[in-house]
Amino acid sequence: MARPPRPPWSDGIPPELLGIIFEQLNCIADRACFAAVCRAWRSAAAFADAPQRGLPWLLLPSRDAPSFFSLHSGATRHLTLPEGARGARLCGAHDGGWVAVAADPWQGFAAVNLFTGVRVPFPEKLRLEVPYAHGYGPVTVTSHHPMLVRTIVLSAPPTSPDCIAAAHVSSASNIAFWQPGMSRHWIANRPEPDVVQDIIYYNGEERQGFHVLTNREDVLVYRPRPGRDPNALLEMTCGSYQMRRRANHLPASFISTRYLVESRGKLLMVVRHCTDNPRVRRRTRMFRIFEMSLTDTGSYWVEISELSGRALFLRRGCSRAVEVSQFKILQEDTIYFLDDAVCDLSNSMVLNNGSKYGMGMYRKGKKIRAGARQFPREFTADCSPPIWLVP
Repeated sequence: MARPPRPPWSDGIPPELLGIIFEQLNCIADRACFAAVCRAWRSAAAFADAPQRGLPWLLLPSRDAPSFFSLHSGATRHLTLPEGARGARLCGAHDGGWVAVAADPWQGFAAVNLFTGVRVPFPEKLRLEVPYAHGYGPVTVTSHHPMLVRTIVLSAPPTSPDCIAAAHVSSASNIAFWQPGMSRHWIANRPEPDVVQDIIYYNGEERQGFHVLTNREDVLVYRPRPGRDPNALLEMTCGSYQMRRRANHLPASFISTRYLVESRGKLLMVVRHCTDNPRVRRRTRMFRIFEMSLTDTGSYWVEISELSGRALFLRRGCSRAVEVSQFKILQEDTIYFLDDAVCDLSNSMVLNNGSKYGMGMYRKGKKIRAGARQFPREFTADCSPPIWLVP
């Protein structure tokens, strides 16, 4: 008598064992692949606990083969990007799979959700109102300018009516703002005299709003004008913290790149010090971490010697802090950084082929040599520098 056909191997695994296997997969991409195997595996995935979110992916854009690196699995995986993001420069990110893109340096700005394909276009012109002394009295002159977008930061998903976008731009002003319904232009109140180092949307204890760090280490805070008509043109107020100057005993050959990070309800400034030798590649020598302190006598950056159970992921416009206790794969006091010091150069704003971007890990003040299943060491870009993405 003929033997009955054997069931597929995937059907022969007990459901309870499938559940145990699935629980060990912390990367969302791994769980999606698991659930796609067959009906039994999909059923096991449906009853498992959701993975802990908050650990960013490293998105490695490419015209032909975009991919991402997951610290959860230590693997680099292919990622199919929607039409609006393929081959574009990535200049910002927001939780939930959103990225800000620029099709070319001066136009094609939008927010794109990498998982749903939803695209929200941004304007390509900057509106600037400047007071002007006229013979009959002061007047306000309105002008419109092209702009080059460096970084875009969102206060909420761009599909939300409460969303406001802030952009670090090269134009008649270096800070611009937009909200849904403003289809023709971004707005800027006035040019800022200092060089912008970084910008984040901060919800912490000090003051909610867009916080902009300058090269003097002062902090500008932009918020919508209180009591404004929601149907009127967006108006932003600007306050500032004039931070007490701190001593700098580093060699003159060092240059600094500064980042803003929100962590535990506080605002952190991370300063990355690099050697600046035109004959050799820039090398990161050290990181210093400061916490904003507001007192009755002034505003200070107070240096902290350790991260105390945190890991940092640094890139201008999308840096974030993560609690190590929530993710087994992480080790405390580790800094993962992308080499965006080259973003100070004009050629980083165009879509260059073959540009190399370094990456690195520092733990407790010492450089960690990245290896397999740890962290990439270098990325060759053909359309955009890499970026952190929170799925």
